[in-house]
This record gives sequence, C-alpha cells and structure tokens, in this order.
Amino acid sequence: MPANLQHWIDHLKQHPLPAMALTAQQVSTQMGRTRTTHSDYQRIIARDPGFALSIFRYLGELPKPPREPVTSLVHAVALAGLAPLALGTKRLPLIKSGEDVTRAKGLLHCYSRSAHAALFLSHWAQIRRDANPDELLLAALLHDCGEMALWSTAPGEMARIEARINAGVAPEEAAVAQLGFTLPELSQGLAEVWRLPALIVSSAQPAGAFQSRSLGVMLACALARSSSACWDSEQTLTLIELAAEYCRQTIDQAAAGLHSCCAEAARQLHGLPLPISAPALLQLTPRIANEADTERVEMQATAVEHHTPERSKVESANQSARFSDQARPSASAPNSTQSSATGMEVTTHPRIEPDAPIDPSTIVAPPVQKNNPAAGSSLQYMLSGIMRQIVAECGVERAMFAMITPDRRSLRARFILGATKEAKIRTFQVGLEKRHLFSALLLKQQSFWLNQGNREKYLTSIPEELHILLNIDNFFVGSLFAAGTSLGIIYGDCGSAGNLDQASFNQFKQLLQHLNQQLAENTTIRIAS
Repeated sequence: MPANLQHWIDHLKQHPLPAMALTAQQVSTQMGRTRTTHSDYQRIIARDPGFALSIFRYLGELPKPPREPVTSLVHAVALAGLAPLALGTKRLPLIKSGEDVTRAKGLLHCYSRSAHAALFLSHWAQIRRDANPDELLLAALLHDCGEMALWSTAPGEMARIEARINAGVAPEEAAVAQLGFTLPELSQGLAEVWRLPALIVSSAQPAGAFQSRSLGVMLACALARSSSACWDSEQTLTLIELAAEYCRQTIDQAAAGLHSCCAEAARQLHGLPLPISAPALLQLTPRIANEADTERVEMQATAVEHHTPERSKVESANQSARFSDQARPSASAPNSTQSSATGMEVTTHPRIEPDAPIDPSTIVAPPVQKNNPAAGSSLQYMLSGIMRQIVAECGVERAMFAMITPDRRSLRARFILGATKEAKIRTFQVGLEKRHLFSALLLKQQSFWLNQGNREKYLTSIPEELHILLNIDNFFVGSLFAAGTSLGIIYGDCGSAGNLDQASFNQFKQLLQHLNQQLAENTTIRIAS
C-alpha cells in the first residue's frame, strides 16, 4: 500500500460523514413510535450514506463486535438496537440550510449517485431473485465511501481531481496524479478499516468483476454516475446494454426498468437536497446514427473511463442545461414545508446547482504516449487503444475483443471495430465447456495465426457455427489475462488474405504481449465482466 494512501486512510477514518437533516428528523420521529420496524429505519436511512455509515462504524468500534457478518441495514439495526440511531441524530454533523447545501455540493452529488445506484441494484436483485437484496442495496450505497470521505473532509482535493477529468484526463489517472492512488483503492482501504461488509470491499477490487454480485454493484454505480451526467451518452447506452445482459432482459426492458427507478428515486428523495436524474429523461433527443456507432465499445467496464476534452465539455454543457431547467423554490421561500405521501412534514431544499466550471487551461494533464495502448488506466481505454493499433498496424480490417462471461461458461463479443452493423461477427459467442481453438488459447497467454499453411490442420478445431462469422481462411487471435485470470481474446481478420503476413503477425503478438504486461502490472484497472 502506498505511504500516502495509508496517510489518507488514517486521516479520513476519524471523521464521520455528515447526514442530511431530514434523515435525522425522520429517524427521531420513528424512534418515538411504538410500532416502528427495522425495515422502516432502512427505508429512511438507505437514502443517506452518511447516516448509514455511522451505524456500521458504531458496530465496528464496539469492544466486542458481532461475530457474524452484518451485511444489511436491517441486520445492523437489529443487532445494535436504537443506540447508533440516537447517536446519529445527536452527534452527526448535519446538512441543514441552503448554505450547508452549497458548501456540500460535491458530497451531495456523490450521495445522490449512491442512492440511485442502490435503487438500480435493488431493482436488478428482484429480477435476478437474489437471496439477500438488502446486502446489495447497502453495498451500492457505500461503494464510493472513499470519494465521499474526500468530499466531506478535503473537498479541495476532489475539486482538483474533477478539474483534471474535465481537462481530458482519465478519472483514475486524475486521482493518481493528485493523490498518488485511485479512489477505489481509498474506498477499499476505508471499508476495511471501518469493517464494512465484505461485498463493499470486493466490489472495490478488480477481481470483484469476476463475481456476479460484486459486478452488479460496480455496474449499478457506473450507471448511476454516467446517467447523472447524461442519459443518452454513448457510455450510458452501453451500460444499459450491459445491465440488460446482467438481468437477462432485452435492452428495452432494461431501459424501461431504469427509467422507472429514476422516477421512484425522485419520489423517495423528495425533500432531500439531492439532485435527481429523472428530469433529464424528459429532455432526451433522438440519436443520429453515424460512423462512430459502428465503433462503439461493446464490452463490460466501470464508470471509470477515458474522456476527451471535447466530450467532457459537451456533457458538462448538457448537464448544466438540465439543472438550469429544473423547477426551484422561489427566492422568497427557499425552504418550504410540505406534506409527504407518508403524512410526515418534510422540509424541502432548493436543488443544488452544478459546480462552477474550472478553467481547464490551469490543469496540466500528464503526458500520454501516442502509441501506448495502456496510456489510460481503465480496461475500456486500454482495449480501445489496442484495437485501433491492431487495425492501423497489423493489416487487419476488423478487430474484435471477446470476453469471458461472468459464469465463465462462454466467450462473447464485447468490442468490435471495423465491422458493419449487420456483420455476423457481432453475434460471436462460443461455449467454453468443450475443447476447441478458442478454449485452448485461454489456457495461457498465447497468439495464433490461421493461414493457408495450417488451415487444413486447425480448421476442425474451430466450432462449425463460427465459420460463417469469421474469416476462416486467414486471421490473428490471441488471449488476454488480468490478475492471473483469463479475460478473453482479441481477434483480427481482413477480406484480403494477402494483407496478413509474418511481419503483421509479429506486430500483433507484440501488441498483445505489451497489453498483457500492462494488465498484469496495473493493479488499478477496474473491470466489469
């Protein structure tokens, strides 16, 4: 662990996250009632990461912490009783007035994303019939505890990281440049120190992407982050596709479910000073098909992606426009009292405005090597770079990244470059239970060139159903590994067999070897697979 990471963990672990005043008010009201259930408390606290964290910190600091794992808010309240609830209402710093809201703007944006992610994942848990949906809800709510702690205790550091991202630096690189470590590493360290549930720790680790429940946490948080900026961006649409696959739904079903979750979030977060993404759904514009659509990333990745300066400016402008169009209370009555659907009086707060833009010219982005496919630290950016290099330098016209599915039973196309929308290669999928060329490649890091000299020998090792998808006369293929585990393959072919030769294959092997080395060395890569 880097020394500066340990320093920040030691510093941040002492400070509680602030709770929202309405949460404390409603918890106090419920404590005064005789028939309040543990689920009633969870319904209130599940919208407030600060209050939720305080309960688990209370349990972790007991002289004799619980022996059995405590995985949900309901379970925590049942074990701890009313003591942490009473302490939370009296001792936690509270976000109350408009001035507090303005000062905590970045933190409240983070709280909002976490609350949306918790609702997304709860919805998916019902679809997948998960045995412990409350555990998933809590994991999504506290997944970004490191980022929350920084916004609360050192907002200037987070503001500078955001400025680097707006200047075109990849999010993980921005954090490393500012702090010396990534935000997921900080979240993992704090989760371990605070003795948070194991699912929160595993979902902050790259290896967690190979476990379906951790993957769900990562995907929900990535989608909440992306949709908070723009619902019809390429990244959000790709994440919706991944959510559809995760829930084994059609894309339309998944999108409709997420839109319903946003409407539910608007209802549940009513009265809290949190931004909501539902109004942006009313402002979606039809997408115009263009050549970029054929190069769309179709792989599983987290929200940590590479942003170009141009795209960041466009998304920032879209976000500002959406917030400016939202209804706000009048200046004469900034805090109005309304009656909620439950009959409780709630104090509403004005919606917070997005941060004032920081001049990107004041931020110096770290140098990026032009031909380095691993210049970005996220898997998505690394693969995007390597695919473009393969097409540019190895004589291939089409390139595909196929990834092992979460259950590790099949290999499925995730990222395709240079193919038409109707190309059959986009449907590439092959089971891994039987031995064939692709399953053999995944046993270790290796590359293979099918050509006229060896075609007769190896053609039978290619499943017959793939013959109409691939160029079975001439192609390159190689395996990728991350964290010592097979991740998938990269495939390349072209219409003219003459374009593929030994020199091209040597370059293909060299690029894959370099990428495998980067995957092995870069412990900050966050995969969603």
